[in-house]
Amino acid sequence: MLKEDILASINEGEQLKGHLDAIRQELQENPKTIVILDDDPTGTQTVYDVPVVTSWEVSILEYEVLNSPVFFILTNSRSLQIEEANALAELLGERLQSLSKKHNKQILVISRGDSTLRGHYPNEVNALAEGLGIEDAKHILAPAFFEGGRYTFKDIHYVKEGTNFIPAGETPFAKDNTFGYKNSNLKDWIIEKYEDEIELKSIESLSIDTLREKPLDGIISTIKNSNNSHIVVNATSYNELQTVALACLKSNEPLLFRAAASFVNAISGIEARNCLSKTEIITSNEGKGSLIIIGSYVPKTTAQLQALKDHSDAVFLELDVSNVQDSLLFNQDINHLSEKVNQHIKANHHVVLYTSRTIIKGHTKAESLAIVNRVSNGLISIIKQLKNQPKYIVAKGGITSSDVATKGLNVKRAQVLGQVLKGVPVWKLSAETKFPNMPYIIFPGNVGDNNALYQLTKLLK
Repeated sequence: MLKEDILASINEGEQLKGHLDAIRQELQENPKTIVILDDDPTGTQTVYDVPVVTSWEVSILEYEVLNSPVFFILTNSRSLQIEEANALAELLGERLQSLSKKHNKQILVISRGDSTLRGHYPNEVNALAEGLGIEDAKHILAPAFFEGGRYTFKDIHYVKEGTNFIPAGETPFAKDNTFGYKNSNLKDWIIEKYEDEIELKSIESLSIDTLREKPLDGIISTIKNSNNSHIVVNATSYNELQTVALACLKSNEPLLFRAAASFVNAISGIEARNCLSKTEIITSNEGKGSLIIIGSYVPKTTAQLQALKDHSDAVFLELDVSNVQDSLLFNQDINHLSEKVNQHIKANHHVVLYTSRTIIKGHTKAESLAIVNRVSNGLISIIKQLKNQPKYIVAKGGITSSDVATKGLNVKRAQVLGQVLKGVPVWKLSAETKFPNMPYIIFPGNVGDNNALYQLTKLLK
């Protein structure tokens, strides 16, 4: 029955008009600069014609605050240790608050988190609140991401796999070495993340029935209720997210948002658009072969890699991560692979560079994260040594795609063109990058069916 109930809710929601026009009107009458702090580059997976910056220099932030109604700051905080993530969030909060006062502009900040509930929560959001000077602001938790099959129904967050809806706590994502968790009920998940330092009675939830049937004033009252410190948003369609977004905008309350990519669209008034065609992505004849870099270890990515191997004539090159603890051996592997990648790209071959599927764990969460970063740095070294511009680069995985962009390609600013597949964004790189104007495709580790990666290569062939 559960499956049928969720499907019925999805279908019903898709028939509802939503509040897109009302949100746009509200933003026109009460202009705000909407800033999304993205803990990896995959947060741009629902937007288009929106800039992304990878620097938090005051002058760069100031330019975007004054010129961009919506923009992303790529923090890549999911790859940082907890102390570093907190410090960065607080710093960005302080700088955005200062710019808000300096230019008398309202700034609404969203902490974009993973739709499968990984990442630094609640510490990152609390540090952001301190920087913004709104420590007592309540948290709005909205992890629904419809384009990737993530739904929140009766307070339980689900991940759609095939035709099934699996509670998030029962998925491989919940077993993450650094950001693992047990609970699928978001109220219980919040308590788990606070390590029982928060009471259940302070957590409110907005049900789908409430969001579809209750007058907007009633929802605004719930948001303003001083007894609520956290609000869970149930959603199986954009109608619910837009209802919450409109209520939040009209409430004039200081709020903190921990949300996935779909909520960004809702509160920014961005309407859905069709996926990009090949001619919209590859607009020049520059570039030799193509390069796909796979660093994500989640089972979905492994299945997509296998499907690509089964159907593609690309050249597959493996980085053996078992040597990651031996610097000499690991660096030798990196240099050898770098030579091979350059040879094949120059010869106009399609190259797939991937990490071996063995997961190397540390003794602690911090050690496990450090190992992940060491492997990612190895991949970056190969990008830095790339001599010929590929037609495009695909990066698979959140940490991988961020490191490739910022450390390998030297991206300071990019424009999100749109999506090549649902939930798979395409960036156009700016002039200062290693390969100006090259399409850079960010493929989240947890998005798409088993054939999605192969479908992408077919589309761009």
